[in-house]
Amino acid sequence: MTFNINDWMGELTRRLKDAFGARLAAVGLQGSFNRGEAHEQSDIDAVVILDDLSPQDLAVYKNLLAQMPASSHPACGFISGREDLKNWPRAELFQFSFDTKTLYGSFEDILPKPSRKDALEAAQTGAGTLFHSLCHTQVHGTMTPKFLAQLYKGAFFVLQAVHFARSGRYLSSKTDLLQELEGMDAEILNILLEGNFPAGSDEKLLTWTQRVLAYTAGELNSFSLQ
Repeated sequence: MTFNINDWMGELTRRLKDAFGARLAAVGLQGSFNRGEAHEQSDIDAVVILDDLSPQDLAVYKNLLAQMPASSHPACGFISGREDLKNWPRAELFQFSFDTKTLYGSFEDILPKPSRKDALEAAQTGAGTLFHSLCHTQVHGTMTPKFLAQLYKGAFFVLQAVHFARSGRYLSSKTDLLQELEGMDAEILNILLEGNFPAGSDEKLLTWTQRVLAYTAGELNSFSLQ
C-alpha cells in the first residue's frame, strides 16, 4: 500500500486535537516530505506546538505516536510550547520558518520573519559545525561514506542560507537551488545529488566550509559596524 503523507498527518492532527484540545496551537510538516523529496528511508518530520509544554505532554505525545498507523517512515520532528519557540535562537529559526508547512493553526504570530542577518548566522553556525565534524573525524575517527553523506546533507541547508543572504530568496528544492549556484557551491550540491562521494569529497567540503565561514564572518562584521 502506498504511503500517503497527507493522510498520515491528517490522522496525527486529529489525534492531537483529541489529546490536547484548545491547547494545540499549530501542526506543521518539515523535511523531505514537505520538499517533495522523500524516499523509502525518509523520516516524518512533524512539528507540534502547544500553548505550553510540560514533561507530561511529552509522555502523552510519545504514546500518541506509538499508536499511529504503522508506517515504514519513522516519526520524527519537533515539539514545543509557543514561548519556547519564540525564545529559540533566530539563526536556528531561519531554516525552521521556511521549511515548515502549516497544516493546522498558525505559526505567523510565533515565528519571526527571517532576516538576512538570521541567514548569515545560520550559515555560519552550520558551516562551523561541518568544519569541526570534518576535522574531528579525520583525526579521531573514520570518514565513512554514510557519515560523509550526512555532512553533505548539512551542507545543503548552509547553501540555502547563503543563497538567501545573497539573493533574498529561499529555495527549498535542491534542483531549483542548483540552477542558481556556481563555482564550489554548485560542486558541493552536485556531489550531494549524485550521492557517490568520490575520493577527495571530504577535502572539498572542508575547503568550502572555510570559505563560508570567511564570507559569513565578513558580512556579519558589517552589521556590528552599522
